[in-house]
Amino acid sequence: MPSTTTVPTLSAPILSSAVGGRTVVCDTDIYHDPDDAIMLIAAARTVESLIVVTADEVAAPNGGDGLRARAARVLLDGLGRPDVPVIAGKSLEGHRISLNHETLTELPRAPRLDLNDLIDQLRAEFEHTSQPLIWLGCGPMTNLAELLLAAPHLAEQVDLVQMGGWFDPARYRKPELASHNLRLDPTSAGIALRMLPKARLVLSEHTAAEQIRVGPQWPLYQRLTGPDAPAWAKLPGSNFAIWCLSRSGSWMHDPLTLSAALDLPFVKFRTERIRIAEDGRLYRDPAGRAVQVSNSVDYDGFLAWLEDNTLITPSTAMPAISE
Repeated sequence: MPSTTTVPTLSAPILSSAVGGRTVVCDTDIYHDPDDAIMLIAAARTVESLIVVTADEVAAPNGGDGLRARAARVLLDGLGRPDVPVIAGKSLEGHRISLNHETLTELPRAPRLDLNDLIDQLRAEFEHTSQPLIWLGCGPMTNLAELLLAAPHLAEQVDLVQMGGWFDPARYRKPELASHNLRLDPTSAGIALRMLPKARLVLSEHTAAEQIRVGPQWPLYQRLTGPDAPAWAKLPGSNFAIWCLSRSGSWMHDPLTLSAALDLPFVKFRTERIRIAEDGRLYRDPAGRAVQVSNSVDYDGFLAWLEDNTLITPSTAMPAISE
């Protein structure tokens, strides 16, 4: 198991010193659907100034950080990124973690960092700079709403790129519901989307695409779960294998959203005026607020980028998943 003795604190500045460098705060319900772990692998390899906050956290029975935070810490250390802070976010008691009991009991405890530490650090940092950070939303928006309610003056300095939302009921698997990241905490989603002047949504209509569904026949799955897998692959490999016991694959929702947050050219956006319903569903409304939403995706280009950063090589089209 990778060492966790060098877990970072938030005492040092978190903004990149590089010219034009920006911090990415990755808010993720990692180790439910395996696309979050794959996204974090890609982020660890491509983002210099990175912070991870766990969404819909799961309490650890033996104390310490929540299970998502502890498992994310192990993965980042294994990838050579002990410099990346991991913040234990809020729990919603929603999605459970998809790891086996043996793996969970082996997770080391680590010094606790919580959302208040992040909020305090951001307050201090933004006293001296107007440079915005990127909030990469790959889970429910509870942590972001907590930040905005505690420090509403930071809203102008947060560029949100959030996975979720849909407009076309024919293209969403449960049209009677909001998309999952918005419906798990619709109040927080409403707060964040109404408060932030700069928000981009990578819609479920574009992330739930057959072109980016990964299953056991794909090389990355085989590498993560194979007998020669590197040590860092134990957690994401277990996560992926357990997920595929009941499903034929995983959509790469969150890696696609990461690519948009990094301003890579694969996701194109348009301006849409929207009304945000109480349950988190989005509706086109000429009198609504203006938000950037995904309009089209270069899936081939995205997959090529993902292959370079996570060793994914697409082979055959995935069969439909019935859920």
